[in-house]
Amino acid sequence: MAEIITDDQPRIKFETRWVGPVNGTPRFGCDDDEVARLAALQNELEAQGVIPILCDGLVGGNCAIRLPTGDLLISKSGKPPSTPLCPSDMVELTSFDRATWTAAYRSPSADIRPSSDSPLHYAALAKDSCERYCWGASPSVAVHGHALAEGAGVEAAQRAGMPISDKETLFSTPDDLEALEVLFREFPYPEHRCFIRRGHGFFLLARDVAEAEHLFQALVLPLIPPY
Repeated sequence: MAEIITDDQPRIKFETRWVGPVNGTPRFGCDDDEVARLAALQNELEAQGVIPILCDGLVGGNCAIRLPTGDLLISKSGKPPSTPLCPSDMVELTSFDRATWTAAYRSPSADIRPSSDSPLHYAALAKDSCERYCWGASPSVAVHGHALAEGAGVEAAQRAGMPISDKETLFSTPDDLEALEVLFREFPYPEHRCFIRRGHGFFLLARDVAEAEHLFQALVLPLIPPY
């Protein structure tokens, strides 16, 4: 269910509002090396096969980092396979309105839009995430891949004691966000850093990119069934 993309169910299922090009370098005070390192981690996920090509011919999976301003840099929607994600491919997500289900963003042009999972990243990395979910700390990096979503993968995640959602929901929808938020509230960060969306995949939260790299290597890769 999570990976359905059709004319009636496009990849991005929320409204997008382009507010102009990204202004200034470095990225609003964010360490450019951190952004490059995050892009490299996303490329490693693709190399490991945990962000597969979806039915529209573009890869799934995404990542985000919170800027000092509180906005996010998030991977663009619709990356072609075997084309490395570059820091310049990151879109500035300036807000996400739950009531209108609308994302506002900056990018070089309006057709370079933020990831379809922007609602999940914005909720996890927003300034009020600690208060909203009663967390003990606030993560600054999130990484999502499609491994451990079903079958032997989700069974391995269960044996490892990872938080796993009870039901599948269509991605990029309010139901999908609600299902992840149930896990956020029941299994608070930072005691828990890897959450499994049944039918959708893993969602890693970390304090920085170095920790995200470590968590992927330590928590996710050992559980991936052989292909």
